[in-house]
Amino acid sequence: MPLTASTLDTLRRSRYALLRTYRRDGTAVDTPIWFVLEGRTMLFRTKIGPKTRRITARPDVELVPCDYKGRVTGTDRVTGRATVLTGAEAQRGNRALHRRYGWQWNIVPVLKIPGVTNVHRDLPLREKLRRARDRNVWPDSAIVRIDLDGPGAA
Repeated sequence: MPLTASTLDTLRRSRYALLRTYRRDGTAVDTPIWFVLEGRTMLFRTKIGPKTRRITARPDVELVPCDYKGRVTGTDRVTGRATVLTGAEAQRGNRALHRRYGWQWNIVPVLKIPGVTNVHRDLPLREKLRRARDRNVWPDSAIVRIDLDGPGAA
């Protein structure tokens, strides 16, 4: 679907988006994410692992608004190209995400929430407390930028 102002507004109002990445064999993998939109750029955090490998191997992604469990809440799918950020660019993205989600940004990922897979939930308590206060990108996490496709793009 072409990226329109209406589509951007719909995404901006949603707290979650369903990110679709692709395995090497073309199989789609859907994951709900927290994100921030800055113009036609979306940023999100993920744990370094299968998702970052999929993005590196095939950066084409799709997004649709969803709820915290990944249940689709909108009809406007958008496409884009993802890039794993490093250094100062990753830190800037992390700060933007923290501004959007506030205190929840570093707390929710380390909690055990029924029906939600939080990859950091099994960390030792001491590490959870350290991460709750840490304003930097966590060592085992990555910030990903998605450049959303422009009007007329498929």
